[in-house]
Amino acid sequence: MQSKYEREVMAVKSMKFLCGLVFCGLLAIPAVGSASSAKGAPWKFAADTPVEFEAQAAEVRKEMGTDGKYGAISVADRTAVEGDLDKIKALLESRGSAGKLEDREQVDLVNAQERINAVLTRNDGNRLVCVLETRSGTHFKEKVCQTAREREAIRRKSQQGFQDTLMKGGATQQRGN
Repeated sequence: MQSKYEREVMAVKSMKFLCGLVFCGLLAIPAVGSASSAKGAPWKFAADTPVEFEAQAAEVRKEMGTDGKYGAISVADRTAVEGDLDKIKALLESRGSAGKLEDREQVDLVNAQERINAVLTRNDGNRLVCVLETRSGTHFKEKVCQTAREREAIRRKSQQGFQDTLMKGGATQQRGN
């Protein structure tokens, strides 16, 4: 079983790999350079300002054109990508730069970026999903990132464990006296 630190390191490595893939594929989306959930350090973005992002978003839109690299994506996927590009733009415009975003906004920006990456690379299972979770026993929140595939596996394992407990007469069932 991996420690929490090891899972976070793997999440950061996965994030860096996906970002490298994005830039190698001429996707110019603001990339997450690093994330440290344990320390709550802010993420670093390749496109830090609305102007930098708009240039990159224009390249993505061009590639989604009929003659572009992603010209064959469906109308629904194209609409989803456009919506996430608009969301990223609005987030950056609201604060002037990615570095000034609140934690919740940073999570929203990363999730929008990852949805775009997943649609354009057709690799949804490796899409990174980040959330702010309250640390047990405190009121502090931390950024936790896992791939969609990992989150689904944890959900299924948890659900199966609950069902197994019920079938064995676990604590949630009342026993006769």
